[in-house]
Amino acid sequence: MKNVIQYKFFHIRTAMFLIAAVIGVCFYASTLQAAEYPWQLRVDKQGIKVYTRKVDASPILEFKADVVVDAPISKVIPLFEDVETARLWFYQCTQSNVVAREGSQQKAVYIILRLPWPVSARDCVFRMSKSVDTVTGALTYALVAIPDRVSRKPGIVRVPYLRAFWHFLSLPDGRTKIDFQQHSDPGGFIPAFLSNTIVVDMPYNSLKNLRALIMASKTRK
Repeated sequence: MKNVIQYKFFHIRTAMFLIAAVIGVCFYASTLQAAEYPWQLRVDKQGIKVYTRKVDASPILEFKADVVVDAPISKVIPLFEDVETARLWFYQCTQSNVVAREGSQQKAVYIILRLPWPVSARDCVFRMSKSVDTVTGALTYALVAIPDRVSRKPGIVRVPYLRAFWHFLSLPDGRTKIDFQQHSDPGGFIPAFLSNTIVVDMPYNSLKNLRALIMASKTRK
């Protein structure tokens, strides 16, 4: 009889634990969903849209931006993948180079950004990983900071955190849609108002410059 009672108690306790676990997972999932803030449209001009949203525990806004360029994806990707020329279009970038190639779909990249006075220049080391959607043919490049990969330079603040992606989709009419989304911590001290101005200016000007470079390349060829 004692063994039967212990057996029943064990199963009751196990069932209660499972119920509690399920409730906990559901609560955690609902908390995550509630913590995701809505996007706010900040810029809508010259065919470029920029949105921002708050991120919990960060004073820096996350952004996403998009544009459609009048060129096929086959003309767009070679320009984007040419890291050495990113300084020609990526906003405030003065240097960009590949640190190491880590296979055919991944590489480590180093860039330097010159920010408005009196803010110190920033540099960033990140891993860029390429993936292809086998259904749509879309290309995605995921960027993640690897701040200790390269030695720090005097007078330049290292970006400690970066999470971003670039997404390229070929449209039926032969054009290409580009999406750029990012959240980062620039490191050091930057006034919040300036940081959140940069997160609007940077994607807008980067997409504007990249589009101009793509169109100029298309014209030459």
